[in-house]
Amino acid sequence: MASGSKVYVKNWPKNIKYLTRPTLSKKLDHAVLGPLGFDQKPGPRFAGTPSENVSIKQIIDQTHPAAGEYGLFATKTLPPGSHILDYLGHYHETTPEDTDEASNYDLVLTRDVGGTGRGVAIDARFSGNEARMINDYRGIAAKPNAEFKERETGIMGVYVVVNNGSKGFKGVRKGEEILVSYGRSFWSERREAMA
Repeated sequence: MASGSKVYVKNWPKNIKYLTRPTLSKKLDHAVLGPLGFDQKPGPRFAGTPSENVSIKQIIDQTHPAAGEYGLFATKTLPPGSHILDYLGHYHETTPEDTDEASNYDLVLTRDVGGTGRGVAIDARFSGNEARMINDYRGIAAKPNAEFKERETGIMGVYVVVNNGSKGFKGVRKGEEILVSYGRSFWSERREAMA
């Protein structure tokens, strides 16, 4: 299935392009793409189809920080440490010239590709997959139940945390919202922008 192929995903926003493979910035050259595996055949292995582990649902609970927006929910019980799905979007350098400063969907993949000193991030603001719908746990749960982790070189995965510190944590239950920590830097940048 090619990137951008017409794929039906329930509750997918019409103004966002659904991806089955990432798109690449023109600023990314062989020095960066090579160590990430994009210059090799077959290259990084992305799922290529919508994830069977998740569904996108509109948040109707008015006390939820993302009320009226969307969230990502488990369609089956996902045990601790299991891979949920990959985070897809537009791969770009972390330089100001190649970064959309207004994006809330930009995730750093690596700060130094193969010793080049060049960082790469994945931005799902205008194109991505279901992973762009993951909300931060703050105001929803005591701890995140999922985390971003590099699955293999060049691919950022979303995984169920092994232990979130909660007594008796058994993973993400069917129907439960998948929640990560966006990190302190995400929230401090947003506070600065609002000041």
